[in-house]
Order: sequence, then structure tokens, then C-alpha cells
Amino acid sequence: MGGFFAFGRNFAYICTKIISIMRNRSILAALLVAALLIPACTKHRVPAWHEGGSQQNHGGNSGGNNNGGEQNHGGNGGDQQQGLTLKLRTDWSIRYEGREVYQEDNGTFSDVERITVSCPDADYFMVRVLTDEDLANYDGGLKTFLEEEEKYIAEDAKNYDCSFSDLNYIYNTSISAVLLDRFLHGEYHLYLVGIDKNGKITGNYAAANAVIEEERPSDEYKAWLGEWLISDGEVGYRIVISQREANWLYRIDGWETGKSIASNGMQMDQEWIEASIKDDGSLSFYSQYLGGYEDENWGWLDEYFLGNVESMEGNIGITDTGLEIGVASFEPGSTAVATLTGSAVSVRRDNGSNWNTIFSSMCYWSYCDKPDDNGNYWLPYNENIPTFPLTLTRTKASGTVSLAPERIVNSHTIHRGQPANHGKAAIGSNSVKANGVR
Repeated sequence: MGGFFAFGRNFAYICTKIISIMRNRSILAALLVAALLIPACTKHRVPAWHEGGSQQNHGGNSGGNNNGGEQNHGGNGGDQQQGLTLKLRTDWSIRYEGREVYQEDNGTFSDVERITVSCPDADYFMVRVLTDEDLANYDGGLKTFLEEEEKYIAEDAKNYDCSFSDLNYIYNTSISAVLLDRFLHGEYHLYLVGIDKNGKITGNYAAANAVIEEERPSDEYKAWLGEWLISDGEVGYRIVISQREANWLYRIDGWETGKSIASNGMQMDQEWIEASIKDDGSLSFYSQYLGGYEDENWGWLDEYFLGNVESMEGNIGITDTGLEIGVASFEPGSTAVATLTGSAVSVRRDNGSNWNTIFSSMCYWSYCDKPDDNGNYWLPYNENIPTFPLTLTRTKASGTVSLAPERIVNSHTIHRGQPANHGKAAIGSNSVKANGVR
């Protein structure tokens, strides 16, 4: 394709309590802020903060054997180090109740995790879900993580010109349960965190553990596993679709091979993305945050997989995460040939006009601390991108694989967690983002 150009810096966080579904302030993975409020007056839901996989939920599969348990963090004495003082509140509670199927406002169904909470004397609260690996990324563990979270609350409120209490991951104590986007199987730490009337984290918290078992993969899920040639007839890649989470997520390796803009030219076949199975058995590709690392020339790079649209201005990358970019469906009577077509998207420009279109392609992008020579902070990895519709032809069947290990790029570990540019608003008159989140 011709040259791709990034417009603005927008990571497209949505901070107000709107009736829609925000899908990856992390993905999931991470991906990753708080949840849907259960009462009838509230209809929105966003992901929990953990490296838990996709932000897309396509429902239809109930959970396995799941158990929540209380976690002891040393009683009420708390952490007396400089800065935030933690206090475990034994009179507060948070508990994982299991998985259920939830109907979205648009009529589709999603698998969600139900968590009940109680913190009657708090002004506000938020819920965070973390793994041991997540906490290990912070030298001070939970204490350091929450100190960083307090900064993000203030940044989000400032960037979106709203009160902190209007952020869609801040709740008042009338809320007794939240729904979080589906988790990968594994062990999780659940945290109920108190917030005062000024938007400051009080240090009061409750904690619990949850263990989620992986489901047995269905024949419908296994139909996509294997090696495929994906092409528009001119440009294509050989990809491998392997198991990420049975009956929900796939890992896809091999898309967009070639060298990146990073120092020493990282080979993109080291990268991988997630896709999910929909309730009709089709394969959904969606925009997602992949991770970040420090590059000696570009500074910190946050990596994304995003959809693009064609316009009179050229090819434009849509920076919202969690948007469905395209859907692959098997040809009638075949499990060896499929067609991938672009999904619809409503684009809102800075001048307030809306443009209903469809995604024309998908590719890797990065958000850089340092701009290129043209002042762009959003940069694509290469221009050798096939355009929709694409044909998928199976070249080899394969079984399942283990969950992916940490990736090392230029001797740096890529962290699939919180983006470094958390909370930055769009800058510049040409920034483009999608209207809504689907």
C-alpha cells in the first residue's frame, strides 16, 4: 500500500460514563480498567486492569471451576513506607463469583466475570485485577502500582476535562457488583481500592484471590488452528493460528513479516497478535495494545495492532483499541478456505463530522516518545500491507501450543501491560478516532 501516516497522538481512552463498551484500555491484555455496573441505571462495562488477553468478548461459553478466596496481606497495620500507606480493611470485601453470559446493548453476548464488592464507608472505589507478573513489574508491588494509578486518575480527568468521579472506572458505594471482561485462565489477585472525594487513593483496600480453569476446546474452536496463507492476491503472509485460550482467543504469528522502525530492525515475525472466535464460529481480528519497550533511538515505543481506512487524505490509522477490524468466515462447506472482510466503523473527525466507512486493512503501529522528521508520533512498521478482502488458505493443520512467553526485543523485555502514554489526549488538527468503541 502507499505510505501510511499517523494523525495525532490519540490512544483514545474514553473516560466518561457512556452507554457503550470500552475494550482495551490495555487489552486486555491488558488491558484494562474497571467494569460494568450491575444496577439497571448503568449499562457500561470496561476491562479490568490485568494482562488477561483480549478486550473483545464474543460469548457463548460458560466458565470452568472457579473459586474466589480472601487474601491476607498482613492485617490492618499496613505499609508504613514513605508515600501511600496501605491498610487492609477486613470489614471490606471483594469476591470473585464466576463467569456468566451478558447481553450487550447492541444485542450480542459476551462472557464476563462477576465480582461482588462492599466498602460502605468509602467515598468512591475502583477494582483492579492483577497477576503476580503484573505486580512484579512494580518494584514496590501493590503500593507502587496504586501510587501510579493515582497519577493516572488525575491525568485522565484533566485530559478529558471531567471530574475524576465521571471516569468510567470510578464507582460510588451504591454499587455492589461489577462485571469484568473475561479473563484468561490462571491465578489472579483482586483488589478493591478506596478513593476519597478529591480523587486520591486512600490506601484502604480489600483483596481476594481467584483461580480460573481453562475450558476444553470445542471442535468449532479447533477448526481455525493450523498454518494458513493469508493474501489479497498480491501481498500475503504465512501465519500460524494457535491456542491462546480455549473457546475464546487465538495467538496469530507471522502477520506482517519484515523489519520494523525500531533500532537494528526488529523482525516483525517475532511479533504476535490475538484474535477471537465469535459465537457464530467466525474469526474476529480487532485493534489491540501489544506491549512496549525502550528503544535506544526512538525512546519508549508502545506497540499496537490497528485497523486503517482509506480516504481522500490517504490511509488513516484508527487509534482506538478494541475495535473489530475484520471477520474471517469459512467458505460454504469448507474448513480449509476462508474470506476475511473489513468491519464497519464510524469515524469522528476533529471538526465534529462523522464518517461511516469500513476498515480497508490492518497493520502494526507504534507510538513513540520522540517524533519522526515529519513530527509524527504514531508510526507504522512498514508499507507492505495487504488490503481487504483477504483469502485464508489452510496449508497445514496443527495442535495447540502453550501460552506465549515474554518477548525479548533488542535485549529488552516487551511488557504486555499498561501503555506508557496512558491518558494522553489527541494533539493536532488531523487526529482521527472512531466514534464509539465497536
